[in-house]
Amino acid sequence: MVLLFSLVFQFGFSQEKKNQIDYQANVLYTTLELGPEIKILTDSVAFFHEGASMYCDSALFNPTKDYFKAFNRIEIVKPRERDTVFLYGDSLHYSGITKVARMRGNVIMVQDSLTLSTDSLDFNLETNIGYYPNYGITVSGEDTLESKLGFYYADTRELFFKDSVVVKNTRFRLYSDTLRHNTRTKISYIFGPTNIVSDSNYLYCEKGKYNHDSDKAYITKEAFLRNQTKTMWGDSLFYDRKKSYGEAFRNVVIRDTVENLLLTGDYGKYDEARDISMMTLNALLTQINAPGDSLFMHADTLIAKTDTLKIPDIDDKGVEIQRDSLFRVIRAYRHVKIFKQDFQAKCDSMTYSFSDSTMRMFYAPVVWSDENQLSADNITVYTENEKVIQVDLDENAFAISQSDSTRYDQVRGKKMIGYLENDELYRVDVLDDGQSLYYVKDSNQLLIGVNIIECKDMSIYLENQKINKIWFYTNPKGTMHPPLSLKDEMKYLPNFKWYDNLRPRKKADVFVWITETVEQKK
Repeated sequence: MVLLFSLVFQFGFSQEKKNQIDYQANVLYTTLELGPEIKILTDSVAFFHEGASMYCDSALFNPTKDYFKAFNRIEIVKPRERDTVFLYGDSLHYSGITKVARMRGNVIMVQDSLTLSTDSLDFNLETNIGYYPNYGITVSGEDTLESKLGFYYADTRELFFKDSVVVKNTRFRLYSDTLRHNTRTKISYIFGPTNIVSDSNYLYCEKGKYNHDSDKAYITKEAFLRNQTKTMWGDSLFYDRKKSYGEAFRNVVIRDTVENLLLTGDYGKYDEARDISMMTLNALLTQINAPGDSLFMHADTLIAKTDTLKIPDIDDKGVEIQRDSLFRVIRAYRHVKIFKQDFQAKCDSMTYSFSDSTMRMFYAPVVWSDENQLSADNITVYTENEKVIQVDLDENAFAISQSDSTRYDQVRGKKMIGYLENDELYRVDVLDDGQSLYYVKDSNQLLIGVNIIECKDMSIYLENQKINKIWFYTNPKGTMHPPLSLKDEMKYLPNFKWYDNLRPRKKADVFVWITETVEQKK
């Protein structure tokens, strides 16, 4: 090697051309091997270009082409009005023409509280945009963000990640294909398949945003929320992690895997902390049973929740105590209609408890089972193994079945209890102020007469959905009338109403609500 330039102490060089790179070093020389255009700088090397300062142990500088290569302990300082950008690495290639600093080896970029670590980084000192092509890790506050490819926009403090994106903090992990994150606002913008996983639940979407400070997600496109027992879908979904609360909009589905329930509609809410699901706007509850035997229920508002029930118990010392027992309950409000192949109903509000498989209906409820219509002020339906086994009718109880196209068998009383087996009503107990009107037929189903009886209490037995026999208790009074001599006003017990046009006969009918009219009142 031949030295063509002597040692210079604190050598300063100023270019004649405007905006070209300035430099300084304790030692500067050239060699025959590299040629006179290449200046070798060592010992306290510094470069200055358009406000940026670059430091290194040594460098090769070509002032003619306005670029240099720097080695060891690279540091770039890009002053800004607020948060200055610092870059560190093992080697650097910088062009004064493109203003791109190509950092390689143990690269670290720091801006305020943000630190980006990678093996390779290209940073444009004019646009303040950095790019890494081969895996990078960014730490910003409590968030650690990783990806294979990434861009950093220093002016807006935004990161754009592509391929194998991972966001980590103490509350959740986010895995995505494409993500944009603003380190000032702490908001991540999602542009591809994304999974957000925490200890308690799991969010998925393909578009949306997540605010890391407020822990609120606004997501769309295949969006859903899932935990151990519930899944909520919707065209769009909002979730507040701090409150454990979610909302979904349009084409909403909430699935309860424990009770095998589906809530569907156009607006749904889920309070994860209290385990309360609510659905409205075309709300429908589906209880999934055997094929062809599912139950469908519509109401203006449907709520599924976990309630607490106090039950008596004895502690280890033999002392009687009250323990909390959790049970699931369904509540339905306004315009309630139910369809099941063997059971239909309507009412204004209803509750269903999974603890005792009991349905309670209020405000003008009507229940249909096969050919029988049951109505009262309040109705309680007991089920077992997804089948109705008992129906209690409280106040103004009425049971009707159609004897033929123009005649009806009727029973009324203050209270009634109906018993079912294999989906058929086989017995009705009438309690207090009982009345019955039924058409008596012979073995050939020819009409014999009309039996009208009053009795305080009675038990009615049915066979093939028709009255077979009646047991009367406490002073029965009755008359058998010839079938053709009965006046029209005597064909109906007081308050008779036949609601056949209100009966849902298929799933779609639960959404049809017809206000009671005079046609139902005979």
